[in-house]
Amino acid sequence: MINGALVGVLALIGGGTWFALRPASATGSSSTGTVRTATATTGTVQATISAQGNIEAATTASPAFSVSGTVKTVDVGVGDTVKKGQLLGTLDPADLEDAVTQAKEQLTSAKQQLSTATLQRTSAQQSVDEATAAYADITTTTDPKTGTTTTSRRGTQSQITSAKAQLSSARGQVSSATSSVTQAETALATAEAAVGKATLTAPISGVITAVSSTVGSSVSVGGASSGAAASSTAASSATASTTSASTTSSGFVTIDDPATLQVRASFAEADAAQLSVGQAASVTFPAVTDVTATAKVTAIAPTGTTSNGVVTYAGTVTLDKRPEGVRLGQTASVSVTTAKATKVVSVPSNAVTVGTITNGKTAGTVTVVAADGTQKVTNVTIGVQGDTSTEISSGLTVGDKVVISLDTSVGAVTSNQSGLGGIGGGFNGPPSGFGGQG
Repeated sequence: MINGALVGVLALIGGGTWFALRPASATGSSSTGTVRTATATTGTVQATISAQGNIEAATTASPAFSVSGTVKTVDVGVGDTVKKGQLLGTLDPADLEDAVTQAKEQLTSAKQQLSTATLQRTSAQQSVDEATAAYADITTTTDPKTGTTTTSRRGTQSQITSAKAQLSSARGQVSSATSSVTQAETALATAEAAVGKATLTAPISGVITAVSSTVGSSVSVGGASSGAAASSTAASSATASTTSASTTSSGFVTIDDPATLQVRASFAEADAAQLSVGQAASVTFPAVTDVTATAKVTAIAPTGTTSNGVVTYAGTVTLDKRPEGVRLGQTASVSVTTAKATKVVSVPSNAVTVGTITNGKTAGTVTVVAADGTQKVTNVTIGVQGDTSTEISSGLTVGDKVVISLDTSVGAVTSNQSGLGGIGGGFNGPPSGFGGQG
């Protein structure tokens, strides 16, 4: 009695479970057993691929001082909204002004050296002229007793050679002094211009998402920051990190323009092959319920990234407009539409068996159920293979009933109805002993 009652209870539970989970399109036949069927309808078939990433600004900037110095003021903070041209920070002008003073002193010294070298060159030229004239001054004398004539010069050739060597050296000194003056003039112009570069302004409008320097810290050309520790806090994240004094930052601050948002997501290798720029996408946000944004694929990485033997490709999806309540850095789920067909004949994907592709057309079969319950395998031409349904280009008409098989799959699509066949003998009928016995 107890065993009989237990069997009855289990049968009722199994039967209730089957009725609760059975497909809505399932129909039964007491003579041939239960057959799950679906009706071909006109609708939209859509294939998508999914990936996850984080919201980021499509336009960012990391302005840095173009001269080295000590930070005097930091005029913005993380989370501040700035406009193009707004003051971000300044350097202490004292060091820069000292550099101008030193450059002026060096220029004065260089000019003095040039003046001295010029005087030396003039003197050397005079020496050459005098030596040449002395060598050209010839005196002729005749001995009155012997009548012998003697010719002599007031200067010598060696005196000319020595004077010319001194002139050559003097000319070299003038040339060197002239170059020193030019360099000193350039240094002075650079130092004077640097004083005007002690002020940094925003190159774009946006939100400050990071500040890499503090008052008193030193910056060098290229954005290096040293001295006091500099905090770098992302406005789009709830975490904050502290960067040591020797850390090199990409800029004095980071500015993100939230007017245009994008998601940089990693797509599986197989999915990336279906990506192309311009494809439509939808973006949802796990942290913001009931918010969906439309978007488009705007960039695809030409090379993949391998991690733990898995290859992924980065794809950039740009949102059409910024949705309310979404913040920079938030997780975003991206669904890209890779194929879509509207107003076409379609059936559930697990009713179709895919065949071969010939001349660009994909062949397949479906099992059609006639009005009298008989079944016939029918050849069809397959169009778009969607996430849950498949386009039938030819071979079926609207209203035809087809058999749904738990073992049938289309392409790489896995039916979300599989895995439930172990309950009471699967979806092909109610559990044994339920409703079949009087």
